[in-house]
Amino acid sequence: MKITHPVLASFLIAGALAPAYAQPARPAFPPIQIYDSKGQPFTLKDSLGAVTLLNFWATWCGPCRVELPELEKLYDELGGKGLVVLAINMDGPPSAEEGVAPLLETVKPHVDAFLQRVHLGLPIYYVDPRTQAQLGIDRLPFTVLLDREGNVVEAVPGYSAAVLQNLREVALSLLSPPRQGGK
Repeated sequence: MKITHPVLASFLIAGALAPAYAQPARPAFPPIQIYDSKGQPFTLKDSLGAVTLLNFWATWCGPCRVELPELEKLYDELGGKGLVVLAINMDGPPSAEEGVAPLLETVKPHVDAFLQRVHLGLPIYYVDPRTQAQLGIDRLPFTVLLDREGNVVEAVPGYSAAVLQNLREVALSLLSPPRQGGK
């Protein structure tokens, strides 16, 4: 697996090399901008204060098709408790091209038809081709859990039910109010 973005790569390496008892420092996720289905921008700063789960997926990705309904269930369960789920479509090819308008024109109709076919109501976001290339995510799905400050808590390439359950548990712990006092 090749992850070219330095923050994502360093997080995955630090987590793999750290002793089980050590908590590696949480790096900030890159300040990317994503777009809703109408092309309106959304920056990750807009979700600061909430626990945020980013899920990068594509319609052609078999594991993504299994994971998306599970993410919708997770959002239905924990959204009211403060979890923000951003399902970010990666159907378009990464490139140095700027702007999301051409991507929405070509990819969105295909994504909309897919969502209707699988009966998903999860809000979908898009990333412009340049940002997609800069992130360097080359395995889908790719899920990142951010704490309330926008720092990476978990970065998970691929899908498994066990990993999704772990993400749920970690998200719940992040959503819990901090303990008060020393006893």
